Amino acid sequence: MKASDGMFVTKELHATEFVAGRGRVGTEIVSKGRRCEIFRETLALIASLPNLHLMNAISSRANERVIFERLINRINVAMSQWRSNAIIFHDEGKDYTKLVRRMCVYNPIRSKFGAWPGGSPIKNIPLDRILEDIVYRDSKQSSFIQMADFCAYALFRSEFPLASKTKYGLDQAFSILQPRCVKGAFQKDPRQLGIIRF
Repeated sequence: MKASDGMFVTKELHATEFVAGRGRVGTEIVSKGRRCEIFRETLALIASLPNLHLMNAISSRANERVIFERLINRINVAMSQWRSNAIIFHDEGKDYTKLVRRMCVYNPIRSKFGAWPGGSPIKNIPLDRILEDIVYRDSKQSSFIQMADFCAYALFRSEFPLASKTKYGLDQAFSILQPRCVKGAFQKDPRQLGIIRF
């Protein structure tokens, strides 16, 4: 991006501001149209990364904590299925440390069949595949968190199209990431992409 558009190497790329054309991102003016092209090119780069699996979750702001809890549970299940473990990196700002610590001890899961063996509708299934506490990073210092922000914005615009962004094709940008979506993360997703919902 520095070579093609004169963009600053150290500039934080925040999707909402970037595609809106706000802020100086380089030595030259980068038009809104070109920024949207760069946005899609970045998603294509993410989709090309080897062994990458993308889990997505979306909800209203009021249900943010619940949807985060569901996402962590799906990550734990996936790690168990893949015989692996996970370390969670998260943008600074919201602290979910207590929530995840509690889930490592007490994590009540409701049976999707109405009852677990033994008849109880709820079973305690503590997290056992999440290593260490969440690692919080300043997004300005983390390209990976910035890439996750691009993925989240692509999902948001695909679910909630906006005319000013649709004309640049941003409502369709999430389709670039579909091959990397963990489709089994949420069986009830109407889009069949495993998007975890509340």
